Amino acid sequence: MFDQLFEDSRLAVLRGKHGRDKPPADGGRWPVSVIASTDPTSFSARLQDLLDELTEYTGPGHFRTGRAGASHITVRALEPYREAASRDDLIVGEWTDAMKRTAVAIPAFDLAWTGVTLTRGGVLAQLEPHDRTPWELLDRFRSELGELAWFEDQWMKRNIWYSSIIHFAAEIREPRALVDWIAKHRQLDSPATTVRVTGLDLVRFHHTIAPETGEQYMRLSRWNSVELAG
Repeated sequence: MFDQLFEDSRLAVLRGKHGRDKPPADGGRWPVSVIASTDPTSFSARLQDLLDELTEYTGPGHFRTGRAGASHITVRALEPYREAASRDDLIVGEWTDAMKRTAVAIPAFDLAWTGVTLTRGGVLAQLEPHDRTPWELLDRFRSELGELAWFEDQWMKRNIWYSSIIHFAAEIREPRALVDWIAKHRQLDSPATTVRVTGLDLVRFHHTIAPETGEQYMRLSRWNSVELAG
C-alpha cells in the first residue's frame, strides 16, 4: 500500500496537482479524533529531523505536522470539524467510555517505522505492524463505538498505520527534488525504529502559527487518555 501511494502521488506532485490543506472550518478536516499514545522513543526526534530536511524541498507555507506538539498516529476521527467542540460536550464521555472498553481488551504493541512515502496531500512515516494486534485495536474500537463510529464508516476502512510528517498547504518549491528525496528514503536504514503504542488519547486539533518562525501546524490538546492492557 505504501508503494502504491508513492506511485499514485508522484506525478501529481511533479505537476503541481498536489492537495493544499487549509485551516479547519466547520464540517471539514481536523476533527476531534483518537490517536495512539506512545512511549518516549527516538521517533519524535527523528520525525523532526526528517521534517527539517523535507522543508528544504517543500519550501514554506505547509503544515509542519511532524513537529513537537503536532505529531501523532491517528486511530480514528470521530466527527466533522466543529469549532465549538468542547471537552465538556456530553458525547466526550461516550467516546471515552468506548476507549476504555477497547483498552482493557487490547495489549500494548509495537510498530516498526520502516520508511517514508508520498501522498497527494503530504509525506508520511510508514509504520508496519508485527502482528494482528493493531488491526484488532481498530476493529475493537469501531465495535465499541457502535453508532458513534458513523463518521469514518462513510469511507474505506483504515488499512495502513502512519504518522504524517508534513501536510502540503502551498506550492512546492522543488517538486522533483522532493520526489527524489522520498524515493531515497522509502526504506530507512536498519534496524527500523520501534514505536511502542501504549494507549489511546482523545484529542482536539488547533490551527497554530509559531510566533518565532511563522510556520503553521495543527497543535493537539489531549482531552482524555487510557492505557492499553499490559
